[in-house]
Amino acid sequence: MRKHLLIVILGFAIGVLFYAFHTFRERPGILEIFLNGCLGIGVSYAFHGANQFLNKVIDWKRQTGLRLLLGIVIHSILGVGLVYLGLKGYEQMYPAYSFFSIEEEMVFVKMVVLLFCVILVYNIIYFAFYSYQQYVKGQLLESKMKRRQTELQLKALKSQLSPHFLFNCLNALSTLVTKDIKSAEKFIRSLAKSYDYTLRTYQNTLVGVSEELEFVESYFFLIQTRFQEKIVLEVNLPKPILHTKIPPLTLQMLVENAVKHNVADTENELQIQITSNQGFLEVTNNITKKRKGFKSTQIGLKNIQSRYQLLVNKPIAVNDTAEEFKVKVPILS
Repeated sequence: MRKHLLIVILGFAIGVLFYAFHTFRERPGILEIFLNGCLGIGVSYAFHGANQFLNKVIDWKRQTGLRLLLGIVIHSILGVGLVYLGLKGYEQMYPAYSFFSIEEEMVFVKMVVLLFCVILVYNIIYFAFYSYQQYVKGQLLESKMKRRQTELQLKALKSQLSPHFLFNCLNALSTLVTKDIKSAEKFIRSLAKSYDYTLRTYQNTLVGVSEELEFVESYFFLIQTRFQEKIVLEVNLPKPILHTKIPPLTLQMLVENAVKHNVADTENELQIQITSNQGFLEVTNNITKKRKGFKSTQIGLKNIQSRYQLLVNKPIAVNDTAEEFKVKVPILS
């Protein structure tokens, strides 16, 4: 509403100013002022429509010069054309006046020159305001993206710090203390390392793959202590991949999903592999028996997908078959 009100006011004012440049009558009438104001409004809306079209077709940031030049050219054609039609219409209303005769030719030329100067100034001012507006929008969008990223990482943190996970770890630890002191000590160190990594990296947008793998190994030791040899983790990644980046807790959440969705016992060994292929990290697990009463909400996958969309706008790929479940996440350099 404000935008249209501004267009009407500025257009009307410019039309009246052009009317003042060349007095149509010795005693100006209200009708002439109104008609020229309406002509100015029409020109303003034509400029506004042209700007919207050009903004969609040409990017200001990448093609600033071309966008500015085309704006001046198109506005000049529209402006001169509408003014020409307006003056022709005025001649039809008042046959005594002719703006295209030899005597009045210079007046029309001066009006065209003045119109071009106005268009030039208008485009420069519009470019300045549009650039500032886009900058403000970019800052707001970046702020929203950072806040959303933090929210997603907090959800991942809450999942990792769930009381259920800690309760299971403490139960496993109480059993180890009475049977194997050395394994109990290693279990405590792995548990502390897992929580240290989680609390230290949840605010980071990206972490190194090597750092994430160290955390996965500590986390997997906790899981393997509970399930013994019923769960196997294989990591096969070349050294260059270890120096790339991924969102924190990505691999851990995928390994955790494999454990949550499958039964691991003496008859159903759960095998998890972490590999790479054509710019993707792949986490694959075989399908064993589904846990009774367990319903998947896919919160972990949705969390990872949302974070990747915010970072690089690249989707993760999920391949779910009767024999295996594979998730492919893009590697970020």
